[in-house]
Amino acid sequence: MKSVFRLLLFAFICAGLISSSFRQNENAAMIKFSIGKAELLRANQTDWQKVRVNMPVHKGDRLRTALQARMELEMPDGSVIKIRENTVFDVKEIKTPDADNEDEMSFTIWAGNIWAKFKKVVSSRQDRRIESPSAVVAIRGTTLEINVDQNQTTRVSVTEGQVAVTSKEAAGEVLVGSNQETLVEKGKAPTKPSAFTPVEEEDQTTDEMQAGLFLNINAERLQYNDPVVLSAGIPVSGRATPGALVTANGQPLSVKPDGNFAGKVSGRAGLNVINFRAQKSGESVDKDLKVFINTKSPQIHLSRPLTSRFMNRRDYSLSGAVFDPTPMDKVKVFINDDMVAEIDGKGSFNRTIILNEGKNNVRIAATDRSNNTTEITEQMFLDTIKPIITITEPTSNVQVDIRPPLGPPDTNAREFERVVRGVIIDPEPSSGLKQVTINGKEVKPRSDGSFEVYIPVKRGITAPIIVTAEDLAGNISRNNSHSIRIP
Repeated sequence: MKSVFRLLLFAFICAGLISSSFRQNENAAMIKFSIGKAELLRANQTDWQKVRVNMPVHKGDRLRTALQARMELEMPDGSVIKIRENTVFDVKEIKTPDADNEDEMSFTIWAGNIWAKFKKVVSSRQDRRIESPSAVVAIRGTTLEINVDQNQTTRVSVTEGQVAVTSKEAAGEVLVGSNQETLVEKGKAPTKPSAFTPVEEEDQTTDEMQAGLFLNINAERLQYNDPVVLSAGIPVSGRATPGALVTANGQPLSVKPDGNFAGKVSGRAGLNVINFRAQKSGESVDKDLKVFINTKSPQIHLSRPLTSRFMNRRDYSLSGAVFDPTPMDKVKVFINDDMVAEIDGKGSFNRTIILNEGKNNVRIAATDRSNNTTEITEQMFLDTIKPIITITEPTSNVQVDIRPPLGPPDTNAREFERVVRGVIIDPEPSSGLKQVTINGKEVKPRSDGSFEVYIPVKRGITAPIIVTAEDLAGNISRNNSHSIRIP
């Protein structure tokens, strides 16, 4: 009887272990491809182990790759993550509907570069996200690349689909769509998404490597804006069949016994197409890599300078032109952070902007494909309020001066001088007075706006008093309400 009981207990424990193992494998990612020094650290363990094809990867496991190493993970739903060289990557959570009645995948990339293609998310219950030291990326059926540099700056580049990117330490979210990318610096909000040119993923699979001659090019850096590259050359690397001769644009590269190769290829500003060839035993295979070198920022030319320009209209048509010296480059033009034009190399732009009363700072920026940016800030002053003219003397609108009767005819005795006083105020926001005239004669008001001037008055003739004031914005006031008469 005891033997039967022990046998049943053993069978029950084994069934539980098998069931647990089955559920665990359902929640596991699988290593589908590995090359170079690629290692795995199991959760709650301290010893790293070399990864193998078809090795399961579970929640809490950490993966890392050395220089010129890479591996490929396949998720339970068929999603794929390719972990490239010098990368540290954590699997935080894998839950499946069958095993957990939940559908969740989350990961952390601490440093390095990954390429991923996730199956489309069709339900709000599905959660896909990748974190970095500076950012959180929420994914909904997307092909994307994430790079984390030594400063913990995260670059998220989307080839297809859409992701929502937030900073871990700053407010703000951006939606990054197909052929767009954003940058998240540590402690800062994500940058506004900008266009980028995706490159087709060309990692070799295990079957391709076993088939014979192969050639794999590292395509992690496809744009350069450092002028040193023009003189030192474009760094290139990859892996080919061990023993193969590898050339780049006809120039032999240094190939190690394991097939890894590296070198530099001369480049020029603009698009560079590098042809790689691997040759062995009479066979050859070719691949091209497109690299864009962009070391110069766009130039901005405005149709007319705006600095300290005074305006009396709220709408202003701002126009200009941009020129980018790099061949095949595209330039986006922004006015106060709003994109107004996308230009191939060189072209013009125009946008009507609405001004506020007083000082307006207008920022014009031109950004090319490599994020080389030129910015200029101009000032415009809007003043729509006319100067206010007040005449204090004569005190009445029509002043009549009584003079003694004339003596013998005398021209000088028929003409007199009478004083005109007043004050001119240029209300805030004030652009400042440009010119003041009284009866066509320019006068200079005092610093407080007051003025005093003598005008000629002839006996028997009513002398009008016409005061005009113009400010720097072109607003003009006119006061002709007063006159003087000497009978």
